[in-house]
Amino acid sequence: MRGTPPAPGAVGMHNLGNSCFLNSIIQCLNHIAPLTQYFLEGKFSEEINRQNPLGSGGHVAIAYAALLKEVWSGNYSALAPRLLKQTVASFAPQFRNSYQHDSQEFCQFLMDGIHEDCNRVTKKPYVEELEGFGMKDEKAAIETWRKHLLRHDSIIVDRCQGMHRSHLTCPSCGRESIKFDVFSTISLPVVLEEKEDSTNKTVIRVEDCIEKFLEGEQLDEMNAWYCQGCKKHVCALKVIALWSVPDILILHLKRFQFENCSVSNNILRSKIDDKVTFPLDNLDLRKYVLGPTDVDAPPIYNLFGVSEHVGVTANSGHYTATVRNCKDGRWYRYNDAHVGETTGETSITGNAYLLFYQRAKGNAKWGGMEKAMTDKQVDPYNEIELDEDGFQEVKTKKKK
Repeated sequence: MRGTPPAPGAVGMHNLGNSCFLNSIIQCLNHIAPLTQYFLEGKFSEEINRQNPLGSGGHVAIAYAALLKEVWSGNYSALAPRLLKQTVASFAPQFRNSYQHDSQEFCQFLMDGIHEDCNRVTKKPYVEELEGFGMKDEKAAIETWRKHLLRHDSIIVDRCQGMHRSHLTCPSCGRESIKFDVFSTISLPVVLEEKEDSTNKTVIRVEDCIEKFLEGEQLDEMNAWYCQGCKKHVCALKVIALWSVPDILILHLKRFQFENCSVSNNILRSKIDDKVTFPLDNLDLRKYVLGPTDVDAPPIYNLFGVSEHVGVTANSGHYTATVRNCKDGRWYRYNDAHVGETTGETSITGNAYLLFYQRAKGNAKWGGMEKAMTDKQVDPYNEIELDEDGFQEVKTKKKK
């Protein structure tokens, strides 16, 4: 629909038959300034990886770029994201229908698709997982990230990926394992042990959900860990810590639960629609981040997007978005083709499902791992040996 949008890039998306899940995510991703710039300035075309078997031959990235070009042209008040939807469906059969889908799953698929289509690595070597137990954390983290870069190197890796430190302990023999895992979304349990505020209303804060996520848990049999000591799968004790956090931080509130019904043996899905409060500005993660942080780019975040869901299950109901425009700084509500100005506070409801945050000050490439490597004089792309303090071992060349 030709017309002038209420602000640059604030363009509605027509519903193409239960495609509100897609619309909601596009509106949030559209205001990741460094990612949108990358596409609008054409940088992506220099990095398209057509040979990557895990990508779509560049088709998903090209379709996304074409949509962004129209969104930011200033010529439309609403658009139909038909090409992107068709392209995604041709590479991901689960979206090849007109059913409702989970916006978080679509967000993950689209970001992975952009990553693989724009992956700067053309030949992926086989890389073994690193066991960090017995190593200094800093060394294990650097080594894990270097292994990651051997297979994954893109704008998504630069800006949207961080690392967890995962510590497993066998309850039988006490054997331990430490691994660093890369993430692009943090899935948070919605805490149900709420605090009361001054009006005696129960309040759940997103910080409570983060603390719950970082608490230790015992793995169930579905997720049992193979203990090399006992030579069997065990329900290990698991503790996760945040090691590094990216410039763009996506928090997924796990509102949907799956439970077995003892009577019918069917899996029942239920939704937790309690309101979780979250700050629009200055979400401070400094006390949760275990790895080195940069005073010029601290882990303090401002919210810029919320994907919202109304309904009983993730695959039914309706998705909308409330987004802070990256050009004029104002908040807009997107309900398919309808766009209207609003405030950030209106997004703090029991419908908030995915929270999109951006680092408030400075940039930290690779969630700060680039600086960590520079400080240790480690070349991220070279095969190197590190000493036990995580510093590069300099080997002198013999003179001929």
